[in-house]
Amino acid sequence: MTLQVTPVKTPEEFQEAKVIRLRVFHEEQGFDPELEFDKHDDEPTTIHFLGKDVEQDKFVAVGRVLLDEANRTAKIGRVAVLSECRGKSYGAALMQDMEQHVRGRIDTLKLSAQFDKRGFYEKCGFQRTPDEIHLDEGVEHCWMVKSIST
Repeated sequence: MTLQVTPVKTPEEFQEAKVIRLRVFHEEQGFDPELEFDKHDDEPTTIHFLGKDVEQDKFVAVGRVLLDEANRTAKIGRVAVLSECRGKSYGAALMQDMEQHVRGRIDTLKLSAQFDKRGFYEKCGFQRTPDEIHLDEGVEHCWMVKSIST
C-alpha cells in the first residue's frame, strides 16, 4: 500500500480532512467535536495535509503544521489515521512527508502527544521534553520535540 501525502489546497480537501479528524478524535476517542476545530485551522501559517491510500483512491490520514518561521519552529498536530488503515506505516509516512515539507524553513518540530501514543512519535525521532504531563479534555499528553536543522 502506498500513501500519497499532499498539502490541502481546496475547501473540498479541507472537508475531507475534517471528516477524518471527527471520525478519529470524536467518534473513536470521544473528544468534544466543538473543540476539534480552532482558530489555528484558518491561519495562513497553518498547513493541513491529507494522506491518500493510492490503491484504494481514498483519503485515510490527516495532520497539520503550525509554522512559526520567525522562531524557526513548527507545531505538528491533529495527526490521525483511520482505524481500518492503521498498521500500514501510514502514520510514519505522513509524519515524514510533513517534516520534509517544512524542512529548511524551521529547525525544531514540537507536538503534544497523547501519552499512550508517545512511542509512535519516538519511532519518528521525537524526544519527550522534561515538562509535566498535561491534560487535554481529560487525556494525558506530553510535549515532544525533534531537531531537523540542516
